[in-house]
Amino acid sequence: MRRMLYIVAAVVGLLSLVPPTATEACGGLFCTNTPVDQSAERIIFAVDRAKGEITAYVQINYTGDSDSFSWVVPVPNNPKVDVADITAFNELSQLTAPRMIFPPPPDCFPMPMMDAAGAMPEGVNVMQQGSVGPYDYAVIDGDAAEMVSWLRDNGYRITPEMEPLVQVYTDEGMAFLAMKLSGGKGVQDIQPVVMTYKSSAPMIPIRLTAVAANPNMAIVTWIFADEQATPANMTRLKMVPNDIAETDMFGSSNYNDLRSGAIDSVKGQGFVVEYAQPTSELASSDPLVKQLIARYPYVTRLYGEMSPEEMTVDPQFSFDPQLAPVSNVFDFSKRVTPYDCESQRMHTVRRQQFDAAAGNRSTPEQATQDLRRGPLQLLTGVIVVALLGLIFWLGLRRPRQKTP
Repeated sequence: MRRMLYIVAAVVGLLSLVPPTATEACGGLFCTNTPVDQSAERIIFAVDRAKGEITAYVQINYTGDSDSFSWVVPVPNNPKVDVADITAFNELSQLTAPRMIFPPPPDCFPMPMMDAAGAMPEGVNVMQQGSVGPYDYAVIDGDAAEMVSWLRDNGYRITPEMEPLVQVYTDEGMAFLAMKLSGGKGVQDIQPVVMTYKSSAPMIPIRLTAVAANPNMAIVTWIFADEQATPANMTRLKMVPNDIAETDMFGSSNYNDLRSGAIDSVKGQGFVVEYAQPTSELASSDPLVKQLIARYPYVTRLYGEMSPEEMTVDPQFSFDPQLAPVSNVFDFSKRVTPYDCESQRMHTVRRQQFDAAAGNRSTPEQATQDLRRGPLQLLTGVIVVALLGLIFWLGLRRPRQKTP
């Protein structure tokens, strides 16, 4: 198997989660009306602004051989390092994922059956070194070139593409956490990593991720704090409910496509706020999530998507108590039904969007008129512009009469 290294460029780092199917992504539960991200980087920030301290959790899912596993990430200062259980991420995903409630199919509509499913060089300061969970780790700072040599000498793989990025972060005064699997530990032993460090503003140093990122890499971030979190240096995006439509009889929707389109409109430099509520609204059975709920009064879920060429700015987050709460539930149960009993087919996405824009009260005839009116209006506009252009062009070509 090709040897590989995944460099994680978040304050705690980010590695891909690729569930095999939508059902498995929901922990074996049937998750109708809940969009499932088939590949997403997942990170939890717990921000204690009074103490100036952040605890960050990252889910790691690595594919490759054990000897090739290495994890190197910039951090603002010397962190406390620990491990966590994966169940906290799964629980938060289920509690805060966007959920659509569409009108139920009428009795006349048939429901199809679902299928089953080394030596220390000068210029390197080792701030701490040890083992935690399945990992050996070290936190170092100092000269960028000497750190690269030290990491390689001590079994942490650094590619040539990474070297200038290490220099970028050291120039900004950041240290590095490096992790690898301990002797005798395999890929199956990998656990989420926890780091606690001094800071009050969450930041994802995404520039380093560009070295190993996939196109349109999804980033799901939860921020527990005393107030609602929002992007500080990127665009804050929200979904338009009237654009969301049902795409099949199982409750699937166009939500993910719309969300990707919104992020693409700002060239990846934005996050969709998918959930922002007091933590008292959450009811969890996971010990870590229960602890976060008890300690922090507010939680925000933000979703981003970036390709390597878009990872030019490190996302930063701030807090704003004036922002209105954001629910993850879209209740469309009072909409006009998208099911057509006569044709035994569902209305198109566009038809549903027109119905929603009309206040969910339009008749089929009105919706059909709307569907025709849009292209006709566009065509009329094009013809008018063309005629005006022709008149102007003819006016320019008309020969001027000579004055006697």
